[in-house]
Amino acid sequence: MIKGELYKLLRSKSVKVLFILLLVLNNLQIIYVNYQNIYGDINTGKRKILKIIEGPISQQKYDWLVNYHNTMLEQVNNGNYNTKNKSKNTFSGYVFGDEQISNNLLEDYEYTINYHSSIKNKITILDENIKKTQNSKWKKENIMLKKRLKNRNLSYYYDYTLINNFMNQDFQYLLFLIFCIILVIKLFIYEKQKQTDLYFYISRKQIKKIFISKILMILLFTFISSLLLLIESYLIYYFLGMKNGLFQPLYALPHFMYEPYNISIFFYIVCNYFFRLVGCLSFSYLFLFLCHFLNKEYKGFFIAILIIYISIQLYNNNLLSIISFSSLNDSIYNQRVFMSSLLFSFIILNLNFFTYFLFKRRYYVSIN
Repeated sequence: MIKGELYKLLRSKSVKVLFILLLVLNNLQIIYVNYQNIYGDINTGKRKILKIIEGPISQQKYDWLVNYHNTMLEQVNNGNYNTKNKSKNTFSGYVFGDEQISNNLLEDYEYTINYHSSIKNKITILDENIKKTQNSKWKKENIMLKKRLKNRNLSYYYDYTLINNFMNQDFQYLLFLIFCIILVIKLFIYEKQKQTDLYFYISRKQIKKIFISKILMILLFTFISSLLLLIESYLIYYFLGMKNGLFQPLYALPHFMYEPYNISIFFYIVCNYFFRLVGCLSFSYLFLFLCHFLNKEYKGFFIAILIIYISIQLYNNNLLSIISFSSLNDSIYNQRVFMSSLLFSFIILNLNFFTYFLFKRRYYVSIN
């Protein structure tokens, strides 16, 4: 049964064409989002300066960046620059451009240098909260956060612009969610519409095998498609310049400055991927549950669009916010990170048990 379902999907031209189309769309979307960060003289100059200052933090690199920024700033204040012709003594070709670049990079570099001091200040605030609060739960959470923030330090500096974009892209997950829904339509509604599935439903045991084989195919193709999209995204970002910084601590990113997880950026991305995978499977199985009440493909597509639209509206235009590994705004209540995803998956799992019995009863009755 499993081999038959696998062979059926692999032979399907529509499935192949759809997945290739999704890969192309993912590629175009990444380039579109990052266009302003990779092309142009300003970005060329930025990459040249980053080659000098990226890596281990040192006083020499910091002094060079400060001096270069002051030099460019002085020329800008004196009006000693040309906006029409490129200057050979600058990285971007323009004095004003180099002043802007060096100013932004200097702020980032100083954030990295001063991170340990910022953490000390945060710990001081936590100590005050621990002493003053009468709430035992709040006190316990502050103690937990203090332990995790203690002894944090940053020793390397990298530009995390592309990494931030890579971490925050939801489009690829939306694409493979669409792919999963198409698979469900292909495996369930299409066969019901053509009435080819009735030839196989000859016993309760056969029905169970067919249902399980279809579920396994959804699992397999969802995992493969999501993994291929993730790999494609990583390779594109790598060639765009995301070559360093993935194995730095997650708190190296300013947005995660006080987050409670002492993990690397890479590990966060992997965890987030698996949580998104579970979430997309949950949506797919929810759609599978609804498929048992449908017998036409166009109805399936309509319901799929409706589910996605309602989900977007419910979760503040972020379809997958409920299945993220971590909330970007939650730095203390880390125990809540898993709740929405696990609760949602638990509900869908129960719906699928109900779906199985519905599936089993419906088709067994139809052949007897």
